Amino acid sequence: MNRRIAAIAIAAVAVLGLTACSGAPASDSSSDKSGSASKEAPKTADQSVSDACGIILPALQKAGSDVQSASADAATDPKGTVDKFATAIGEVEDAAAKVTNPDVKKPTDAIVTVYGQLRDVATKALVDKDTSALGDFNTVMSDLTDSAKELATVCAG
Repeated sequence: MNRRIAAIAIAAVAVLGLTACSGAPASDSSSDKSGSASKEAPKTADQSVSDACGIILPALQKAGSDVQSASADAATDPKGTVDKFATAIGEVEDAAAKVTNPDVKKPTDAIVTVYGQLRDVATKALVDKDTSALGDFNTVMSDLTDSAKELATVCAG
């Protein structure tokens, strides 16, 4: 069981890392082109793709980093790991609430939804030690990967 728990934690970190990193270069290059304009952009429906990606991608990168550091303790402190994961998801949710560009909002909302599902599956598997959650894990990870690809495509755009 401990190996399965560790595998879940590692897989979650890997997908979080892929989610965060898949669009990061586009955000970096577009912020270079826009200079300080993205910092001054009003939070309206007129938010550019670049500005919206500049909000959500750093939050995803931080979440990936936070979960990676927390996952090291998954086998010995599963509740603490899930709590840290939930905090990271909360930070992504906060960033997602600031995204108003409709092209970026759709995949961002999908990622937030799937992160919530992943948190629930991780709680079942890690804290409740419910091995039936492992089947749900594959579906959630696939959905997260698809959502991350969609966000990366929009942000690379």
